[in-house]
Amino acid sequence: MSQAPSRGAAKVAGDRELYDRYMPLVRRIAMRTIRTLPSSLTFDDILSAGWVGMAEALQRRTGEMEEEHFEAYASYRVRGAILDYLRVLDPLSRKLRGASRRITEAASELTQRLGRTPNEDEMSSELGLSLPAYQELLTEISDAGFARLEISAIAEPADLDPSPELQTSRAELVDSIATAIDELPERLRLVLGLHYQEECSLREIGEVLGVTESRVCQLHAEAVHLIRARLERRAAPRPRI
Repeated sequence: MSQAPSRGAAKVAGDRELYDRYMPLVRRIAMRTIRTLPSSLTFDDILSAGWVGMAEALQRRTGEMEEEHFEAYASYRVRGAILDYLRVLDPLSRKLRGASRRITEAASELTQRLGRTPNEDEMSSELGLSLPAYQELLTEISDAGFARLEISAIAEPADLDPSPELQTSRAELVDSIATAIDELPERLRLVLGLHYQEECSLREIGEVLGVTESRVCQLHAEAVHLIRARLERRAAPRPRI
């Protein structure tokens, strides 16, 4: 269950006119969020948590706040309420999410330092782990649902009527992901190609590569983190010279 809103926010949450007006925004944020989470979490739970944040934002809205500024503020409150809900929900998921974040950061730092994609030995050393411990961590992160190839901004429902600016942003994201995949080692590119283009199961990919399904799971998780690192480095502001 999601957290309960304050008394004032609860009154706002029950206003049908406000609900009809702002629920589409909450739904968009919830839809983007649910794609990054384990399948054990339901969309309705995430949506409910997000509406708590919207109700709190509506309660705190000042009369001078323009609609555009309010939507930006409300989006922040909605995402915050969802994150609060997730933090309370599962301490183990919080731990693995942090580990996933550290792997992405290590991949980014190593890529910059080496001028190429790091290998598993270099990644495990950077994280202060043995190679078997690093591989086991990748398995745990994957099992928890934190190693998905996420392009959620592309897959918005058609009825949301994306603006030309949003369509351009999605196209740029597709290009960035394609470039990041091209920069991966051949074996990792093969894993992603077989899984997402040929729709092979991890077991089937293991048969092609001559490795176990568990090992394919690790390779897939590693590839996803390397792609994230590449994307985040491209998105980061460059220092002025």
